[in-house]
Amino acid sequence: MPEITDRAALTPAGALEHLDREALAAALRPLWEDATMLSGRLHGRHFASWAEVIDCAHAEIDAMSDVDKARLLQSHPPIGESPDKLRATSLTSWQEQGRGEGLDEVLSARLADLNRRYAERFGFPFVEWIAGRPPAAVVSVIESRIRRDRATELRAGCDALVAIARDRRRRLEEA
Repeated sequence: MPEITDRAALTPAGALEHLDREALAAALRPLWEDATMLSGRLHGRHFASWAEVIDCAHAEIDAMSDVDKARLLQSHPPIGESPDKLRATSLTSWQEQGRGEGLDEVLSARLADLNRRYAERFGFPFVEWIAGRPPAAVVSVIESRIRRDRATELRAGCDALVAIARDRRRRLEEA
């Protein structure tokens, strides 16, 4: 079955420097749920490839304040979100999270509770590169990570956003 996507093909990397901030944010959206903050940091730069775009975005994310990093993480939908709600907001995340397969009421409630506790503890949502893992496999990851300190989790979440962007780029370039 062909992949369902709400994402357009990637704009050629060399054309990104000519886009205004709003158009650049739209061009970055196939890789990030909300690229508004990144577009402001990458605007006007020349890129030879999408790999270079992601590397620069990673460096910019690393340079952000903790407040901005947390805001960036808040743009990503929670793991275990209701499949209907997730599909309505992000077909890409819906696909990456398994289209709701293997997500029964008990697991959904468990993930919702863990996501709530994680967000209350750290002030930003749990973000992880799923990489095809079933939702049940993510429970132990959240349980483990909820015990760590905030700085470690902020870094892990931002690194996950970059890993997700790299994976999305790979899949779009292979399509």
